[in-house]
Amino acid sequence: MGNKQSRISLSLLILAVALGNAGAAEVEDKSVSNELGFTVRGADNNRLIWGVKTPEGKPKKVTEEEERRLFDETIFPRVLRNAEAGKQPEVWQIGFFYLDGKGTDSDLERAEAAFRAGMSLDRPEGLLYLGNYYQTLGIDAQEDVAKRDEYFAMAESIYREVLDGGFEMATHYVIPLAKAHLFGWYGLEIDAEKADELLAELENVAPDNPSCQLWRAKVFVHQKRYPEAFDYAEKAQLGLLKESEGDVISESVAGELKLAGALKITAAVLGGEISKIDPDEFLQISKESLGLTGPMAWSVPVILLLILVFLLWRTQRAWNSDEAMRPGLLPGPGLRLSIMWISAAILAAGIGFNISLPGLNNGLGHWIGAILVTLVCLFAMTVGGWRRYFGSGPFLSGSKAFLLGLGIVIVGVVGMQVVAMGYAALYEMILGRGLDQQLVSLFLESENLWQLLGTVLVVGIAIPFYEEVFFRGFFYEAVERRWSARTALVVSSVVFALVHGLTFFVPLLFLSFALGWLRMKNGNLRMSFYLHAANNSFAVLVGHFS
Repeated sequence: MGNKQSRISLSLLILAVALGNAGAAEVEDKSVSNELGFTVRGADNNRLIWGVKTPEGKPKKVTEEEERRLFDETIFPRVLRNAEAGKQPEVWQIGFFYLDGKGTDSDLERAEAAFRAGMSLDRPEGLLYLGNYYQTLGIDAQEDVAKRDEYFAMAESIYREVLDGGFEMATHYVIPLAKAHLFGWYGLEIDAEKADELLAELENVAPDNPSCQLWRAKVFVHQKRYPEAFDYAEKAQLGLLKESEGDVISESVAGELKLAGALKITAAVLGGEISKIDPDEFLQISKESLGLTGPMAWSVPVILLLILVFLLWRTQRAWNSDEAMRPGLLPGPGLRLSIMWISAAILAAGIGFNISLPGLNNGLGHWIGAILVTLVCLFAMTVGGWRRYFGSGPFLSGSKAFLLGLGIVIVGVVGMQVVAMGYAALYEMILGRGLDQQLVSLFLESENLWQLLGTVLVVGIAIPFYEEVFFRGFFYEAVERRWSARTALVVSSVVFALVHGLTFFVPLLFLSFALGWLRMKNGNLRMSFYLHAANNSFAVLVGHFS
């Protein structure tokens, strides 16, 4: 794939040299005003395409044999005379004749000499095409390492020479070569340093070229120079938008804009500076990358709903079963079914953050996964799981129990904040950079109190509810039936923390152990749900008002 794309990108620069041959001849010498002209341009396969033109400058249809005769007997001799007389543009255009053997024998030395003459006349097209010619030979000689490296070195030398001459036209050739070194195309060694050297030389000639900035950002990510990668990706993005302002954005520019946005996010995440990310941009890029946009996006929550209905049916059958896995424990969803529930919850979270549903662009689409799973989870509780997981008594059973529960929740939330702050300080001390907010916090920003209320309801109540039912309900109980309560506490806590990512694994492991311990001591999910909901709601409120 890379080989084909590079060949095309290297050859799309049209070399329409001598479009005005007949006219130029008429001005300089009336005696040749009726002679035929010619055109030459580069094809996608890096071959030269020749054509004959009438004295009026229009394409002339001739047979292949007639074309060969005209070039041999008329066109090349005239171009040679003008080139030897120092006339432009023939003085450098004749290099294409020597390069392709058109009207004469192929002679790379003479071709290069003619193209260098063109460089002195501020016409680097020929020399660039010669470099491209050598690079194509290198691509075709992949099996012969020595030849391949020799041809690539010749091409690189020519490109650098053109850059030294200050010609920005080399951009179309230098960037594909830099990409070949960066990705190891054509059997080359992956060499980010060489790619960066080429792009740095290009930047000296074209400091505001967004394509150069974009690929330097890509190189910086490979070199783990994340702050520079972010800055260059942002400059490339602004440059591309400025260039296309007022015009319809082409497919190639749209692709570069997506790459620039993705590089910004990558650099910010890997560099530990997530606060640099624009949440709206992150959402848009993630949706587009997953293809979850447009009318077909509705198929995703529909499929999820069918999965949840299937799991609900299987769970109800398990609750109605008379078979007990261990004495003293009621039957219920097995370990495999519990893992399927957790997987569905993770899928729902991904859907909630990454789909864009037509007609629901008011923010509801972002939470469709959480809402859907919560509703199904509530239904599951009503058909057999509510009493076993939340008990049959009232949620608030007296002032003493209320005060004790409130104290546990307060201590738990404060303890979670202390652990999180200590972990952040230790992280900074060990790695030398600050630990930024979790990526999920990008989705918790609220512009007004109504949005804040909605975020609290979903993130502070709905998500803790179904996470408790899944992790310390289905999953905990399945592990406890198979092994023991302590094993269930450890396994469910570790899995819960892992599912939320490695960045905040330690503080989330502390929280999940606290939630699991409350589940083990109380025999139900009430206190673990209270603490989980309070912790999430506190995080949302602090994030909004800080």
